Amino acid sequence: MKFEKPDKRNVFAQIFRNISDSGHGMGILFRESGTVKRLIPIEFFGGLLIGLAGKFVPLEFLILVVVLAILFTVEALNTAIEEVNDLVTLEVDERVRRSKDMASAAVAVWHLIYVVCVFGFLFCHLAGFPWWLAIIGG
Repeated sequence: MKFEKPDKRNVFAQIFRNISDSGHGMGILFRESGTVKRLIPIEFFGGLLIGLAGKFVPLEFLILVVVLAILFTVEALNTAIEEVNDLVTLEVDERVRRSKDMASAAVAVWHLIYVVCVFGFLFCHLAGFPWWLAIIGG
């Protein structure tokens, strides 16, 4: 691919094109990713219900939203890696399998982080340990 000097005349058109491309990518992700369609909503609503029942503080909900945003991003990257690998070859190749497995492992790590956060926050509330006060020195 040859380097092309950026066209500075149509900056706003390029920005809107990038936004449009991103929206198209999100549409594909929401249509085709089972994790995004099923698992992330279950985690979101499960965490929300546990948080409401456990009387989570706003900081805890914010942390959960950030973890879910990272999870969504990692899932998008995982899907892109799988698509590119399938484009390169449909034959059985150990390197393709390994790269897909590693990308999938990254997604699994963030699912685990989310679940640990939800139940960690719940445990702290049930134990009466305000961890957020201990961190900020209260």
